[in-house]
Amino acid sequence: MSDALSLETKVVHAGEPEREPGAPVCVPVYHSTMFVTQESGDYHAIKYLRLNNSPNHLQLGAKLAALEGGEAALVTASGMAAITTTLLTVLGRGGHLLAQRGLYGGTHGFIEHDFESLGLGHTWVDATRGDGWEEALRPETRAIYVEALTNPKLEVADLEAVVRFARAHRLVSIIDSTFATPVNLNPLKLGFDIVLHSATKYLNGHSDLVAGAVVGNSEIVERVRRTLNHLGGSADPSVCFLLQRGLKTLWLRVEAQNRSALEIARWLEKHRRVARVNYPGLESHL
Repeated sequence: MSDALSLETKVVHAGEPEREPGAPVCVPVYHSTMFVTQESGDYHAIKYLRLNNSPNHLQLGAKLAALEGGEAALVTASGMAAITTTLLTVLGRGGHLLAQRGLYGGTHGFIEHDFESLGLGHTWVDATRGDGWEEALRPETRAIYVEALTNPKLEVADLEAVVRFARAHRLVSIIDSTFATPVNLNPLKLGFDIVLHSATKYLNGHSDLVAGAVVGNSEIVERVRRTLNHLGGSADPSVCFLLQRGLKTLWLRVEAQNRSALEIARWLEKHRRVARVNYPGLESHL
């Protein structure tokens, strides 16, 4: 789908199949484990539900890629499945990660408690400023990981500096953009290599599913998909259907949430019983 189209149009039409008169408006749920396929020497090309290539997976992936301006996208069984599978793919054997302090608890726990047993290393850095990033590098450092807005303190990393640093040192730059959504930020346009989402939250918006997303260029998304195929973190087709439906109202919902959140934050900031409000829309936010 053309980049010239507005996000409001893409959330509705991107990734949707061409329809003949009389065809259903909504993408149906394909409740099939197997699909008719041609012979292939590549295991990952077999049409099979766990291999994340059902019609529901592929159409939803096309919509997610269009929203973020990426070449390809992958939907996973949860946000943590997207995060862990991506990190395992990018870091490989013995890799080292630079990670922003204050990450979401699930991500922090995986890095802090599971990396060592997996033979991986990490160093926590202050992503709001570049001081100390070079000193934290190791020969085996392969990626830098940040969040668009940290969960829950809403700290904002210096995203442009992160991209420059990653390129200068040939690192893969990864950002969890869950709290920003494609409505407020397109990290790939800033130069990030991989964008992650917990689709459980704003992308879906209805509190009725758990899912994740990985967006980037075709090569890197395919690498993550192959890891995911072996680990088994594929999303259910019914979840794909619900998420594709939820995305159609993403722009309307997030625009309204932005307005409401700013109004509430301004009111709280003036309240005599509130010491501090963390909200990036406020002039007082650091």
